[in-house]
Amino acid sequence: MVRPTPEGEPRRVRLGFSTLPPEATTEAYIRTFAAVAQYADTVLIQRPPPWEDFFPNRQLSAETEETTRVETALLAQYPHLQLFYAIDPTDPLVQRSRPANLPAGVSPEEGFRNPQVRNALVAYTAYVVTNYRPAYLAIGVEINMLRDRAPEQFEAFLQAYRDAYDAAKAADPRVKVFPTFQLEDLEGNLGRIHPPQWDAIEPFRGRMDALAISTYPYLSGIRTASELPAEYYSQLRAHWDGEIIIAEAGYASAPVEGQALIGTEADQAAFLQRLLEDAERNGFSLVVYRAVFDPAYVTTGAASVFRDIGLRRSDGSNKEAWALWEAWARRPLAP
Repeated sequence: MVRPTPEGEPRRVRLGFSTLPPEATTEAYIRTFAAVAQYADTVLIQRPPPWEDFFPNRQLSAETEETTRVETALLAQYPHLQLFYAIDPTDPLVQRSRPANLPAGVSPEEGFRNPQVRNALVAYTAYVVTNYRPAYLAIGVEINMLRDRAPEQFEAFLQAYRDAYDAAKAADPRVKVFPTFQLEDLEGNLGRIHPPQWDAIEPFRGRMDALAISTYPYLSGIRTASELPAEYYSQLRAHWDGEIIIAEAGYASAPVEGQALIGTEADQAAFLQRLLEDAERNGFSLVVYRAVFDPAYVTTGAASVFRDIGLRRSDGSNKEAWALWEAWARRPLAP
């Protein structure tokens, strides 16, 4: 793996990709990790907790041990990569209205109200920080959606979050801890139309080290990136005076069923340029784009809206936006 030779004006914003692979295989995952290491500063690992591994009188599963072994070895192989680890306990396929992948014996209706589930989230948080040593740690992803759709579950989650935050800081005081929020849903334009809900941030103040946002504006009714309001990303500064992170972003390069988006590679490139320029201009510390490659295995169901968000196709060939990303990646980080 050879990183591009630095050239151009220094940038302040760090660039990241998640490890979402083009195929659901270990080989594709490792190949994605290598691509992230070559063209980014930060890698995002995002997954739900292996709940049962952290229930009373249970041991780590062989799967969790092997995943940790592979990923920590990859991180050691690419020591320049900053790690952002997102513990993702809610189900995105049902608009994050319930916990994801709960073990048998715990109903979705009980969910976070079950003390073993809450304790498992805290214990897994400590495990991640101890074994992975991330620079950034999200506990809860797009958590405002849970608050809006399942308030009782959110209140129980919030209790666990506070304990998990303290556990993370006890394991490594340097790690920056926060939940992430879904921007289009905060604005009331994602699935459920409602007034803006920026007050969703308030319960976390005091135990939130950055404002971290996910953004998929093509799912909010726009036809092209040019329709995004001028203040779309700069408004984040009005709601938080500390560090701001784009924790995940994506934009489809093809039409999406059920959405108004026209969907072209040129429009995807226009969105990426807008996102990166706004992040740099407003002093955001990090932008994580969701996918290097199109996830070819995501063809049906709710997740199919992400099928064409990669900046490269699943076979590795480049889309129009890739040249823009590569040019930004070449720019050296400002000291």
